[in-house]
Amino acid sequence: MNYPQWKKSDWSETRFGVTMKDEYIGLEQPKDPAVLNWVAAENTLTDQFFSTLPGYAQKKEQLQARPFYASYSAVTETPEGYWATRANQDGTRTLVVLDKEFKEIREADLSLIPDTITVFTANPSFTDPDLIYYTGLEDGAGRPCVLVVDQKENKLIRKLDGIFYSLWDKTGRRILYSDADADPEKGLNVNHVRCYDCDTNEIQTCFDYHENAVLVRLACSADGATVVAEVMENYADTVIFVQQDNGEFLSVSENLKGAFTYVDTLNGELIFLTQAQAPLGRLIAVKQGQTLAEGRTLVEECEMKLEGAIRHGDQLVLFYLKDAASLVRVVGADGKMAYDLPLPSASGACTLAMQNGRAIRKSDSLILEFESFVHSPMLLKLTGDQLTVLYQPNPKTAEDIEVRQIFTEAPDGERIPAFVVMPKGLEKTGCTPTLMYGYGGYNNAILPSYNNPFVDLDIVDWVSQGRIYVSINLRGGSEYGTRWHEGGSLANKKNCFTDFIATAERIQQEGWTCPAKTAICGGSNGGLLMCALLTMRPDLWGCVIASVPHTDMIRFRNDDRGPMYITEYGDPMDPALFPLMLSYSPYHNIQAVDYPATYIQTGECDNNVPPYHGKKMAAKLQENNQSDHPVLLRVLALGSHDRGKGEAHLKTIAEMQSYIDWALGEVQE
Repeated sequence: MNYPQWKKSDWSETRFGVTMKDEYIGLEQPKDPAVLNWVAAENTLTDQFFSTLPGYAQKKEQLQARPFYASYSAVTETPEGYWATRANQDGTRTLVVLDKEFKEIREADLSLIPDTITVFTANPSFTDPDLIYYTGLEDGAGRPCVLVVDQKENKLIRKLDGIFYSLWDKTGRRILYSDADADPEKGLNVNHVRCYDCDTNEIQTCFDYHENAVLVRLACSADGATVVAEVMENYADTVIFVQQDNGEFLSVSENLKGAFTYVDTLNGELIFLTQAQAPLGRLIAVKQGQTLAEGRTLVEECEMKLEGAIRHGDQLVLFYLKDAASLVRVVGADGKMAYDLPLPSASGACTLAMQNGRAIRKSDSLILEFESFVHSPMLLKLTGDQLTVLYQPNPKTAEDIEVRQIFTEAPDGERIPAFVVMPKGLEKTGCTPTLMYGYGGYNNAILPSYNNPFVDLDIVDWVSQGRIYVSINLRGGSEYGTRWHEGGSLANKKNCFTDFIATAERIQQEGWTCPAKTAICGGSNGGLLMCALLTMRPDLWGCVIASVPHTDMIRFRNDDRGPMYITEYGDPMDPALFPLMLSYSPYHNIQAVDYPATYIQTGECDNNVPPYHGKKMAAKLQENNQSDHPVLLRVLALGSHDRGKGEAHLKTIAEMQSYIDWALGEVQE
């Protein structure tokens, strides 16, 4: 292919005695006219490729015509029924009002909200029906905003930008929220908790956290009487502040390390989920005025990972992971087991669907979301001890599909779980088209899901065509508690890549598929995973799809959110970590070898992973690739940390899916 040419630089830098050339460093300047021209040429080349690609036009038509089953999240119960966010087929989201039977009444009236803002959730005040605030994302913004509306006056009274978490305080007239400012000189984020008063239109700072931290989560009890600020120092350690009667926030952590998440207040005690002294998680109860270290154990650690908890009347609902699938258990106020909820499948994922599940709640019900590889997302309602289906858009399940869980030994002996989804009775031919997915990072568990979020593909659709889908639970996540996250972060980050490789090799060696028929996909941290797998083992894959990937693991430190990501990946300015990070940094490990068909997608408005990561990776790959397989780059002009919205989303997804089919030889030339 005749790739666009970039005028390479002779720029280099030396760290710890290692000199690193960066001939494509100029691509880090997004508004440079030369960069804009190069990006336009790359997008034109990609357009030209797909204009003649067999199967692309049909794929786009299929995506436009596929049945749409609305899914809802951020559900808030109201006297009228529910507020909820509907996910649309084109990647957009719409705020809607539903009746008590969960039938849509109307779309929310957002006439006061600028068209440049996509609204996610509605948060009505529980004391004043005229006050409501919305959360949304403005085009090109790095973080969400809060928009406060007086419905009686039909007026937008305040817009708050750069928000992480927000909630109403107990008065229902003040909004607590967290934000942060970058301090480039010190290489850290200064986090804040602030209070906006709807009556005075004033903002006060409740407290500042001057040490480096990822962000501050806010939570409150169901009645709003207790407010807690959870400062995430990294993705495993939390400092807890409790708001006092005078409005000040007081730390109750006393240097106690570990993850702590506030659940609620029950019988005068603050309930926390923690992994401190319990790698798989336990619940502790802390009396008012006590520190976390003085708390008593309410629910002991067990053999399953305790992933979440919420109060339900005088009981607690606990969300466990048993080998990376959900088990939901209800316990009494004394912590003793009452019963397990009967979920639709043992190999599924059950989470809270309620908006701000840890914000003020006036309902006596809990709304849960459930899905699996063969069950589309449904909403379940728990009232008392009765679990009923609130909403099930597509009740048909795939009877002819089999879900297996396998465990593969990694090079260091760890057992790595993976779900393998295939047609029942599939024979080993050694050439079955296979799509593999993984993430492995940020203490984030990857659970069974009906849809792959990065190529927007329903697993049932893929497998129903006689194919295999594999979801791997790599280290770096939270599937098995503290050790699982630690085993795939910082100095152990490379385990994520070798875990994936070991699983892929096993599936190929057992005769299910082969490299030419294996596609892999992932995004963000999973995009780093894809690009690392591409450079470490280009011989194992027939197609690689990397969405919004981190690729330069040396210069990412300079990014706006670099200080946040250092807590997960490590600091490349650390002489002990620098050699390791350089050894797997995808951009720095591109060689003049045969690479498989590769598609890299990024967005100009992405503040999480700046687009230069994808641009530099694609440019260097295009220069060095010795095979005839194309290396394509798609840069979305208005894309953020996503696959675009509207027509751009449909086009991007059609490209990804048709490229996989073509690369694996599933369409005829």
